[in-house]
Amino acid sequence: MKRIFLLIMVCCFSLQAIAQKNAPKWMDKARKAVVTVTTYDKDNRKITSGNGFLISETGDVLSAYTLFKGASRATITDTDGKQYPVTVIVGADELYDVIRFKVSASKKMPFLPLATVSVPVGRVAYQIPYSTEKQLSFKQGEVLEASKLKDNYSYYKLGFPLESAQANTPVVLETGEVFGLAQEDASGKNEASYAVSAAYVNSLQVTSTDALNSVYNEIGIKKAWPSNIEDAAISLFLIGNQQDAKTYLETLNDFIATFPDAADGYQNRASHVVTFRAALATTPEEQKRYLDMAMGDYDKAAQFSQQKGEVFYNQAKAIYAVAIEDSTLNDKHWTVENAVATLEKAIAMDDQPVYRQLQGDIFFFEGNYERAFQSYMLVNESDLATASSYFMAAKAKENLPGANVYELIELLDKAIDRAGMTSQGAAYVLERIDKRQYLNQYAEMVADYDLYHKLVHGQVNAPFYFYREQAKFRVGDMEGALEDIQQAIRLEDDNADYYAEEASVYTRLEQYDKALESVQKALDLTPDFGACYRLRGVCLIRQEKKNEACEAFGKAKELGDPLVDRLIKEHCQ
Repeated sequence: MKRIFLLIMVCCFSLQAIAQKNAPKWMDKARKAVVTVTTYDKDNRKITSGNGFLISETGDVLSAYTLFKGASRATITDTDGKQYPVTVIVGADELYDVIRFKVSASKKMPFLPLATVSVPVGRVAYQIPYSTEKQLSFKQGEVLEASKLKDNYSYYKLGFPLESAQANTPVVLETGEVFGLAQEDASGKNEASYAVSAAYVNSLQVTSTDALNSVYNEIGIKKAWPSNIEDAAISLFLIGNQQDAKTYLETLNDFIATFPDAADGYQNRASHVVTFRAALATTPEEQKRYLDMAMGDYDKAAQFSQQKGEVFYNQAKAIYAVAIEDSTLNDKHWTVENAVATLEKAIAMDDQPVYRQLQGDIFFFEGNYERAFQSYMLVNESDLATASSYFMAAKAKENLPGANVYELIELLDKAIDRAGMTSQGAAYVLERIDKRQYLNQYAEMVADYDLYHKLVHGQVNAPFYFYREQAKFRVGDMEGALEDIQQAIRLEDDNADYYAEEASVYTRLEQYDKALESVQKALDLTPDFGACYRLRGVCLIRQEKKNEACEAFGKAKELGDPLVDRLIKEHCQ
């Protein structure tokens, strides 16, 4: 029995020796590039682990995307047991289940050089597993198929099976160059294995729109910026809508560290810390530090920007916003006066209509309506005139001595025309109604009320119907007036004024019994409503009930109605 055991042991050692002898010379070194990848969730609990391999001495690693889904942190462990944290996701492809990322390393790391050309069918391939054992057990076989993946990259079928634990390990040529990332046989037969082109995985990178891509959003680890600054700036903008104030500040800091000469980063950070300083800071002193940071960032942005006027404009806008919202801030940099001075620098460099719009807003705030009007009209004389610029010109002119109402309406006409069928336009229509009322343009008022109703898609309240009813009343549209006042009552049936108005319409329609019913409903709600007693008297006079009418007039006089004396003199003396 001992002889049999010894024979078996000798055979095993002989086989191991043969395997080691048959291993290419470079493999012992190459195996050090294979690592274990471990991922963790936001609570630092382990999610899973798998294989990966290094392709650069600076810490670039290829592995499987599925390992990282839901991960907030990840590490790699080399064959010596040393761990390195994953710092950034460089690129990923969920369809082919591959990912490229970087780890932080203080020294050069062992790596597998990438094959530079596609591998033909029949070429010998080796699969290198992760192993801490001295004796390495590897797979060897031929490339059986090479099908097109994307562009010039291939997807390979290999002539050896692969266990689950060996997935995502490197597949290399006899020269030691890695050409594939190993994957299992999806059919389950395990007669062969497959490999995604390692060069393809290495080509993956985050693009400008990937900030909205679920492939990347399902990974909580920092993503790399696109290499092109324009694309990176687009990503920065998109990310801003997805992160809270503190996280986005970290993103801005990283963007600036990556692109230290890009004005966009400094401008965005300045705007962000100004807008969200209360969320970022717990004390007034900290908020002040953020404001100081913003001033420094605007200086940096002006230094690197080719459009310095735009930087000064954005700075002026930020200064103005802070100055008007925080009157307790005692800092010469954050005053309306400094906003004006900064904006003048922008205008001196590049006189843009949008700069004049802000200038008009600041002058309007200061009560300098003449200069505000001039600034708004400069905008209106340009190709960039807006609904807002015309509206604010009208509001500024309205505050000037001797303002012509017809000119105000003309400016409002242009504001409404540019606003189109929007809620903004609806607000301007209400402003025009107010001006038309001053001129007793009741027919035009009715048309504007109808336009407003259309612009807000019929979402109006009882007062709207009450006011439109009064305009219709004055142009003699009694049926329309009655319909509107009754709609107002349906929406708000406890308002005495509406019943009194309904009574007035019925009186004009000579429907005196209905008018008296409406009067009574108003008085039930407001017993001391003097005008209703006067209206009751008018109805009773029309019905030739003089005594009752005079009694009603007397009650109106008792309640202080200013218009009833003429009726008493005419009918009751």
